Order: sequence, then structure tokens, then C-alpha cells
Amino acid sequence: MDMLFLRPSTQEEALALLTQYKQDAMIVAGGTDAVLRLTQKKTAPAVILSLDAIPERHEIAVSDDTVRLASGVTYNELLASDVLRLYRGLREAVLHLASPAIRAVATPVGNICTAAPAADCTTMLFALGASAVLASNRGERRVPLDAFFVSTYKTIRESDELVTAIEIPALRPGEGTGYCRLSRRKAQDIGKILIGCRVRLDGDRIAEVSLSLGALNPTVVHAAELEGLLVGKTPEEALALAAVTYPAEQSFARAITKPTSRTPSARQSSGRFRWRWPMRKEREHESFICSQRKKCFLRGGGRRGAR
Repeated sequence: MDMLFLRPSTQEEALALLTQYKQDAMIVAGGTDAVLRLTQKKTAPAVILSLDAIPERHEIAVSDDTVRLASGVTYNELLASDVLRLYRGLREAVLHLASPAIRAVATPVGNICTAAPAADCTTMLFALGASAVLASNRGERRVPLDAFFVSTYKTIRESDELVTAIEIPALRPGEGTGYCRLSRRKAQDIGKILIGCRVRLDGDRIAEVSLSLGALNPTVVHAAELEGLLVGKTPEEALALAAVTYPAEQSFARAITKPTSRTPSARQSSGRFRWRWPMRKEREHESFICSQRKKCFLRGGGRRGAR
């Protein structure tokens, strides 16, 4: 059956089409994930609903209370704005994401809708206390990200709803943000541990802290136990405490005691974690890729780039 390609020019038109087709429609914005699923034949929707013709999707609105990123704002547009001068942790997360070519079309809203647990920007937005704005013909609602994700690649979005924006709470006096990750390479690699942080100081003590962990669970989660332990500490005391206490965090411990083939294996030793990469599987994968490239090369008559 042929797919029906629809390209609404307004949000109202898009919502009307979603109400009509619901779960039969696949929403495509930047397309960095959706197009890959289509080409790999992991999905075969009856309708493709492209949102690229809706002009207001690229707005960034800053108020005293929130920063609002419309659904079409790309990562490159976000980097070019003044917003990331305030949110240093979010800037670090964006710079870790893929390549400039991907960031030219990929969007933060698309990232949270994909609901991948190892997404840099999603992990940082989670720590910032961001919310998803969902709209339908029934009205509009705001859902915090810690309630938005259901499981890996699954959110609470209904089939007739669009995620129209992400709203990030404005930073208060004494607040700062940070982001770090553990990965095999510095760039263009999926992180194995992602950590987002938002901290508010009262004098020289931590008054509030939000820590998010990505890539360790089916969804991004809060490091709730560690958050409670850090409140009231100085930054120096917090760093020393985190180094000792972090392995006890339940969500972290679950991830390392039950490694999967897609994550590094690990073991606990004297309060620290030593990582062992599944090199055999990597070598097998690299060998397979090389063999496929050789076949393509020979099939093309030995000419580089021949198809």
C-alpha cells in the first residue's frame, strides 16, 4: 500500500489531520530518527505528516519565568541563540550531539518524542526540570519530562497530540548547570553514562540540586538518593561525597549489575567502577561492516562510490 504524504501549513491543519488519522500517521519534523526507521523498514505508516511547512515552529521565546523552544527549533538554531549562554550544561549537551550536519535538522522536541534513554539533550533537559507542551483539538497541556517518558521509545503523547514546544524554567540567582558523559569517543558516539546537573547555592551551601542519569535505564531518571545527600553540603564536600556514594545509587547499580549487549559491562571494585568494553562483539561488527563495504566495492566494478 502506498504511503500518503501530507504537509500542513498551520498547526491547526496538522491537528485536524492527526485527529483524522491518529495512530496511522507518522509525524516527521527533522526526520533524523523517523527517516532512519523508514529506510530500515522498522515502520510502515499509512500516512506521513511532515511539519516542516509550519513557520511558527522555529520560534525561541524568552520570558522572566521560562525559555520556550518551539517544536521546529534545530540544535544549530539553539546554538546560535543567546539562550545557551545562560544554560552552560545544555550547551555542553548540544555540542556532544552528533555532527553539525545532523544538528542542522535535528530538534530538541524530536529528541524527547523519540524517548531514547541515551540522548544527551534529553538528559540535560530532564535535570533542568523542562516540560513538554502538548496540543490537540481537545486543548493544550504541559507535562514535566519526568512524567512524559513511559519506557524506551515510548511517551504519554496521545495519537491525536502534537508536542508543540519545550518549556525550560528560568535560572534563579545562585543557580548553575553542568553536563558530562562517559563514551568511547569525544564526538559522534552514543554515551554510556550521561549526567545532567542543575544546582542552586545559598551562600556556600547547596540549597537545591537536580541530577539526571541517561543511558542507564529504560528512560532518563533522577539520581534521587544522591540529590538528597548533597543538599546542605559545600561544593567541595559534595564532590567528595558523590565520589563515594554514587555507586550506591540504585538506578546506577541496576544498570551495571545487569549489563546488556548494547552497553559496556562493569563491575564494582573498592567503591569505583572499572569498565570493560565487549571488544569481541565490536571486532565482529567491524569485520561485518568491512565485508559489506568490500562487496559493494566489487559490485560497483572497483570504482569508489559506484552504486
